[in-house]
Amino acid sequence: MNRPKIYWSWVLAGLLAGSVAVAQSTDSQAVTGFRLPEYDEEGRLVQDLQGETAVFLPDDIIQLTGLKIEFFREGEVSARVFSPECAFDRTRQRAASKEHIRIVTEQAVLTGDGFAWNGENKQFQIFKNAQLTMDSQIESGLLALPPEADEAEAAPEDEDQP
Repeated sequence: MNRPKIYWSWVLAGLLAGSVAVAQSTDSQAVTGFRLPEYDEEGRLVQDLQGETAVFLPDDIIQLTGLKIEFFREGEVSARVFSPECAFDRTRQRAASKEHIRIVTEQAVLTGDGFAWNGENKQFQIFKNAQLTMDSQIESGLLALPPEADEAEAAPEDEDQP
């Protein structure tokens, strides 16, 4: 075998070994300024998940610090979520933490310790010390059932009875 073929064989082997090492190290790579926006079918931003730092772990889990999630409705921010850290499962669209959480909307602030978030249905579960503070400007009529619903619940009709 001549020298150029041996040289290129070693270079190729070195590149392959290096790429395997890089691929293995990306499982625990840390980045700053992480952002993962989500758009609807029409290209409108519906949520924007951000983290000050993100560490990529096996099984598509991302360990985030400085979590901030913004939810959008009709192009406007409808809610913001803050937590010092959480684990985010990109595949299952779930996040969880034992840390403090703060959810802020235009009319209320919800806080607590420890949470689980289901990104598919945008629901949060707060495990301890949940506290809700509502703005006094909320109209009390918005919280009541419409009159038709009150009547329907009060007297359910049974089709079998005359």
